[in-house]
Amino acid sequence: MAEGPADDATEACDMLNSIRSPQTRGHEKSDLDSGTGGLERALKTHLREHDLQKPQLFRLRAQLPEKGRGSALLAATERMWVNLKTYAEGGENTLHAHTNEDHTFIVLQGRAIFHGPEGESATFGRNEGILLPRGCTYYFHAESGEALVLLRVGCVVDAGHSPWGRIGGDGEPLPGSSKENKSVPTVFSDNYYH
Repeated sequence: MAEGPADDATEACDMLNSIRSPQTRGHEKSDLDSGTGGLERALKTHLREHDLQKPQLFRLRAQLPEKGRGSALLAATERMWVNLKTYAEGGENTLHAHTNEDHTFIVLQGRAIFHGPEGESATFGRNEGILLPRGCTYYFHAESGEALVLLRVGCVVDAGHSPWGRIGGDGEPLPGSSKENKSVPTVFSDNYYH
């Protein structure tokens, strides 16, 4: 039997019914031996559970923290990942660079102040963003007031190497959830961004 418009419509409806509302996670401790943290573990699970040859639909929804930071993995392939990041205060508070990942941040709520290695800074509000090529040194923090919500898209540059390399301003490895990066335990509120 030949496929027709009705079959296409059924497939489209099935696709629309599979929109994900991901789980928001607090900043999880990194495994210093393997260099992996919460995002890496969530990504491995996501890649095992999804057909990477099919579209992935997602909803921009995340639980807001009242302390610390949270993240919801929205979609991913082996080379690209999309996260909804939330910050009650702080941010990525120590000068660092990602050695094998190009990534971008887009502000959806609140305000973020990004800082460069020479003391330069730029403030971003809703619907504004920044693209950071691999090796670009930066840090950012949330401006006080409203919780900061960022859409973060990352992409590995050299598929032959781990995308998780992160170094501090001193050139030494810097796990994102380390006390050196001013990570604090996350406490979630009852509020959501959506």
